[in-house]
Amino acid sequence: MAAPIQSVIAAGPPDEKVKDLSIVLVCWNNKAYLEPCLRSLYGGGLQNTFDVVVTDNGSTDGSLEMLREEFPQVQVIRNGHNVGLGKASNQGIQATRGRYVLLLNNDTIVNGPSLDAMVDFLDHTPRAGAVGGKLLNPDGSLQACQNNFPSLRDEFFVASRLGELIWKGYPSRPDGNQVTQTDWLGSACVMLRRAALDEVGLLDESYFIYGDEADLQYRLRQAGWQVWYLPSVTTIHYGGRSMDRWPRRKMVNRGKLLFFKKHYGPWQTFWLRGLLFILSLTKMLVWAAAWLYPGWRKRAQKELTSNLDVLQLCLRPI
Repeated sequence: MAAPIQSVIAAGPPDEKVKDLSIVLVCWNNKAYLEPCLRSLYGGGLQNTFDVVVTDNGSTDGSLEMLREEFPQVQVIRNGHNVGLGKASNQGIQATRGRYVLLLNNDTIVNGPSLDAMVDFLDHTPRAGAVGGKLLNPDGSLQACQNNFPSLRDEFFVASRLGELIWKGYPSRPDGNQVTQTDWLGSACVMLRRAALDEVGLLDESYFIYGDEADLQYRLRQAGWQVWYLPSVTTIHYGGRSMDRWPRRKMVNRGKLLFFKKHYGPWQTFWLRGLLFILSLTKMLVWAAAWLYPGWRKRAQKELTSNLDVLQLCLRPI
């Protein structure tokens, strides 16, 4: 059963002036990226008032020492172990009082004008519950950023990789230059209206990582809030720095199964399990053959282990 979604609790002394923006980051052994991310926040020319909270999930790489020495103005929440992205983000949200909340990955580089543009958009669009923009690779190329809510058809094209024949980044929507409503935005850099969070609740902590941002924005949309994509807003996102691609596959698919179970019901969840099981089994057969060739053996071993994890996931209760 999914863990209950927490309500938003205001934090800080009652006489403290409320900031325009509260920025929430979660850190887990990512000091090399967290430091330049924070420097971009404080040196990027952000005009709106803001505060920053970092929830640390038991880092042992010197992240806490760096925060204490280089960024004493940052509020730090310390967890003794990795409690998951959803729970850690909720802790950060509950420790802030800003009118808007920016969920920001620590492996990003932001710029003040983009953040100010999101604040301005929320100020002038009362039913906007979330807003975001383009996520860029360090070389300036576009990452997946605005997405459709998952469907069985899309999951087939994603898991089989046939979707890549349609467009790069499928099923993320192709890049557009129009301000538009969308289903959901990646949480590498997404700004949320606190009043909307008060209504629908925070991130569902049962996801641990992956799927929680789609779940939250689905609930926003179901409650009548809008999710907007602003093409002029840009954020550099390195991506995938906390987890290798092979263990990430299991966690991503776990998030999809949880989303289907929670929002689409048992039958669609059953069909998604079957789809993932068959495709993972097929991939294992292919990689088992590749393992026979010495040059492919190292990669094949990782793929076999990763797909076996997905097979086992499909056979267990979520």
